[in-house]
Amino acid sequence: MAGSRREMNKLKCRRQILKASRRLFKEKGYEATMIGDVAAKAEISKATLYNYFPSKESLLAGTLEEEIDAARRLVEEMPKTADADEKIRRTLTFLIADSIPFIGISRRILFLNACDGSPMYGKADAVKALFLSLAEEAKAEGIFRANVTAEEVVDLLIGLYLNSQFQWNDIERLADAQCAGRVERMLDLALAGCYATEKDDKRRLERNE
Repeated sequence: MAGSRREMNKLKCRRQILKASRRLFKEKGYEATMIGDVAAKAEISKATLYNYFPSKESLLAGTLEEEIDAARRLVEEMPKTADADEKIRRTLTFLIADSIPFIGISRRILFLNACDGSPMYGKADAVKALFLSLAEEAKAEGIFRANVTAEEVVDLLIGLYLNSQFQWNDIERLADAQCAGRVERMLDLALAGCYATEKDDKRRLERNE
């Protein structure tokens, strides 16, 4: 019991630190935020913070890990009646909507993820892995055509995700319902040629008309 309580306290402290860092990165900017600022905001000592995160980039990595864990939990907690197509749609909508309050941080994470030599390089591959498992599940359920690979579906999903992060100039002004509607529409258009039957295509397109 004592060990379990310690683990819960550690998790609580870690989340507290990441919450403080996100707020400061948004308010002051990443470059202007110092480790000491994060410690003060989280109401802990710098020594304690360093036990969890040795650098500012590790705070970004922790933020990404927390986001991926939340996406996995979302999938795991969906009702058993949800098919893989619904899981894909709800997961992508969650990832995009959750980035809106901290879009600057999200863009920095994704940029550093693509920079060879950065400690963040490849950290977002876990997002691809999650979508790959869902795409493979969708193929097993007969949702996508046999001649469409799971990897091709993932390419479309990641493309939509990156487009939302870097090309949606109004993303910070989107309400949750607006964001969800736009994601749904873009998925309908992007995946229209992937579905196994024309009936599925028509049903998904008509939903947003």
